[in-house]
Amino acid sequence: MNLIRMLPKVDIIVINWNSGDQTMAAVEPYLNCQSLLLDCKIIIVDNASTDKSPDLFNGRIDNIIYNTVNVGFGKACNQAFAQSNADYILLLNPDTVSELSVLETLVKFLENYQDYAVAGPQQHDENGRVLKTCCRFPNFKRSFFELLGLNKLFPGIFKPCLIMTDWDHLQSKDVDHVMGSYMLIRKSVINEVGFMDDEYFMYLEDVDLSKRISNAGYKSYFLSDISIFHEGGGSGGKFASMRLSYSLTSRRIYWKKHFGKVQSFILVCVSLVIEPILRVVDSLIKEKKLGVKKIGTAYYLYVKKMFRA
Repeated sequence: MNLIRMLPKVDIIVINWNSGDQTMAAVEPYLNCQSLLLDCKIIIVDNASTDKSPDLFNGRIDNIIYNTVNVGFGKACNQAFAQSNADYILLLNPDTVSELSVLETLVKFLENYQDYAVAGPQQHDENGRVLKTCCRFPNFKRSFFELLGLNKLFPGIFKPCLIMTDWDHLQSKDVDHVMGSYMLIRKSVINEVGFMDDEYFMYLEDVDLSKRISNAGYKSYFLSDISIFHEGGGSGGKFASMRLSYSLTSRRIYWKKHFGKVQSFILVCVSLVIEPILRVVDSLIKEKKLGVKKIGTAYYLYVKKMFRA
């Protein structure tokens, strides 16, 4: 009897919020997938967009979840995951442009190396510059030094707490975490450790997932010989204060979850008393877009959220 081997199935999860044009450009290479190496399906979760996203998706995307409110990235991912029956999950950002061959290479890697649960490609900007996207897991010491700004003042002595800006990303290697903008994950491992912790509204939920995957004994791999375009976002703009407040809150959630109570308490105190002063001074000296007013608003929202929790 001839047994036909089923192609690996990949569910591509995209969380959309008022970025319909970008989302459609991001998923274009995977629509009506003609790959000989994998079978892929797109699942879009729309977080209460007010742009023309629904008009762009209807008739082109079969699997769409429409939320009436913005539930955040982690919770939206969990909604999509509940509909998945694939072998792999690809987290795909709307602000990326990629080719089907990138996904094929990542799937092939995970098919061949069963002790790896996560794989991701190199990413570059519009000028072709390689982006620093891989992360190391935060620990208490590096988090404390970062709050004091020591990793910026003395980068040769104090390593960055999270993003590996001290490494050029030109070689393939094992890493703690590959950025969730294009992150392929073995679904059987997600079934084992759980998917997103939806206590995070935005930021660090993917790092938290990688940490739990690592704790379960699996590895993550960065492939430098395949690449995608990632636009990314700046620190300025209309929603800058809100984004910073989400980042601060997610960081506190990570401390609480992965560090001890005493260490978490110390970091929270420093983040409230010392860090905002250092941010304001840095903003004034370097004339950054995220000025004093926006920084103040972000920390106000941070404190407000903390006491609501």
